[in-house]
Amino acid sequence: MKKILFLLISSIILAGCNTTIVSNLEMETIDVNVRANDWQYTHMSDNNYFRCVVDIPEITSNVFDQGEVKVYRKFYDKQNNDFFKHILPDVFHVKENQFLYTITVDYIYGVGWLEFNYRVSDFVYDEGNYMDFAPEAMTFSIVVTKGY
Repeated sequence: MKKILFLLISSIILAGCNTTIVSNLEMETIDVNVRANDWQYTHMSDNNYFRCVVDIPEITSNVFDQGEVKVYRKFYDKQNNDFFKHILPDVFHVKENQFLYTITVDYIYGVGWLEFNYRVSDFVYDEGNYMDFAPEAMTFSIVVTKGY
């Protein structure tokens, strides 16, 4: 009896759910190459990091309010002679000699722009030698989905 009651209640709940399937989404992918010298140091007092701001006119107010923006970091695999992507944030842990730290590559965006952020968790670059820790050149794929 409990099983029948459970199935009946489940059926009523599922029947009341509305599922919207959106087809014909309008998506656009923009590849952005950030050169090593494009990264700017923030010179903040307590939370320094590197950033690079790019103009992305495809991020309209419609996209910002009703769409979606996803960013992938693009890597080249020399061993397989092929590319692969990793969705941001890209967080990886590093061990160099006796030093352990985390590097995070992330992004924020607004209408018409996107900012890439590169942070090292130990903030060793606060000591005045920050350019020794500047990020390398990176390639990103920005996927913009327009809302309706």
